[in-house]
Amino acid sequence: MNTIALLPHNEHLLPEGRLKLVISRICDMRMVTEAITNNQPFALGMIANKSSPETVTSIPAIATTAAIIDFNALNSGLLEIVVEGINKISISTLTMAHDKLLTATYQRSHNWPTIKINTNNKLLADKLKLLFISIPEISQYYPQPNYQNATWVCQRWLELLPIDIKHKQSLIHHQTADITISFLLQLLQNHNLINN
Repeated sequence: MNTIALLPHNEHLLPEGRLKLVISRICDMRMVTEAITNNQPFALGMIANKSSPETVTSIPAIATTAAIIDFNALNSGLLEIVVEGINKISISTLTMAHDKLLTATYQRSHNWPTIKINTNNKLLADKLKLLFISIPEISQYYPQPNYQNATWVCQRWLELLPIDIKHKQSLIHHQTADITISFLLQLLQNHNLINN
């Protein structure tokens, strides 16, 4: 089994996604320092919005390895990093160090294969483009968005939508994005977001 440092966070990241994080805990600063120094990824695990990283003793089974692509020391003494998702992993066990840094044993999980955008799922890409236009804070991290890949589009939707973690985990557990495509199309249609 492989081991990796794990950051529980209420912002969710999947392969090829990008996310800005503010690092404040000493143990997480240590994790980031080691990741930068050793040029190694860490894992980002999903937790609910109301959960605190300090109290996490378990994490949903699927997490994402992340590479730091940019960082900045803030005047407040905190560290701001931008990470990019690399691979899905399946978490087996968690251990907590003396400073509360979590380490996970894991196995690599398969990333979803590419599914080309077609007439049946093009609406997902079109609506994501509109969303990115309306939220430049997010779109700035994607200078070359992959709107032709339904898998990429679905993963961005899953990162952004406030869907229950158990449901997200259920969707990303599948071998392909096909079920997620159907789910997202139904979700957008049920909330009248497709015809707007």
